[in-house]
Amino acid sequence: MKSSAVTLEVATARLRARLDNSAAAKPLSSANFGSPKLANRAKAAVLVPLFEEEEGGDGLSVWLTKRSEVNVSTHKGEVSLPGGKGEEDEDCYQTAVREAREEVGIGEEHVNLIGCLPPVLSKHGLVVSPVVATLTKEAPEPRVQTPETEVVFKVPLSIFNRECDRARHRSKLYSWNTTPYTLHFFDYEDDAGQAHTIWGLTAYILIEVAEIVYGAKPYFPKHVNASKY
Repeated sequence: MKSSAVTLEVATARLRARLDNSAAAKPLSSANFGSPKLANRAKAAVLVPLFEEEEGGDGLSVWLTKRSEVNVSTHKGEVSLPGGKGEEDEDCYQTAVREAREEVGIGEEHVNLIGCLPPVLSKHGLVVSPVVATLTKEAPEPRVQTPETEVVFKVPLSIFNRECDRARHRSKLYSWNTTPYTLHFFDYEDDAGQAHTIWGLTAYILIEVAEIVYGAKPYFPKHVNASKY
């Protein structure tokens, strides 16, 4: 199914209707999927910073980062949303905005909170809360602020939903604790000509956001039919 152009105003309205705004103000420590078993897991939050391209652009885009190959202990060289582990007594929004400022210089004064997707569990056992927001038109272009971040670049949100970008997407079946799941990969070349692969948790979050924004399921199956395995 092909995604049609959506304005930032329409996207915001659709996201507000679906996302939990109150969750952003809850202590990050409470993000546990309602499972006591996850209460002691490390918690993190990421910012999904949406913005509208200038006239002639590709509609809605999102800022992503590529992590350093040498200055981080995990996720070396991977593409990710700005974010990281929470500090004591922080809520999801505070964590996501603080990390975005530290990593790429996105100031809170330019962030308009929309709401949160349900928390997700990363491959390293972190409970991650995705905080969806829009950036003001006055927001300066993000810049790398820390050695842990190698590059910051923008990606059209539509590549995670529209069929005309089929060539960018591939998927692979994995098993985790005997449970089958689908891992999605999206190839993208940024404005500087650098090739990136967006996959894993970051891809999953953006697929979910794009489905809400465009009001259409993606052209590919999101999840494995576990009954077949």
